[in-house]
Amino acid sequence: MTVFINNKEHNLIQSKNLFDVLTDANLISQRGIAVAVNNTVIPKSAWEKYQLNENDKITIITATQGG
Repeated sequence: MTVFINNKEHNLIQSKNLFDVLTDANLISQRGIAVAVNNTVIPKSAWEKYQLNENDKITIITATQGG
């Protein structure tokens, strides 16, 4: 299965949920991230239940602090 994370193609061996993909990409422990799939924000509480589909586009946004 192919998904795109921030416009980079990733091939998954099997269908996974959003939580698993973020874990595999070492992003799950990062604080201050927001995740959207196909331009729809997915709340963190739903990551484990959200099943990804072929060609889904995952956008990860990291909050930055500045002045």
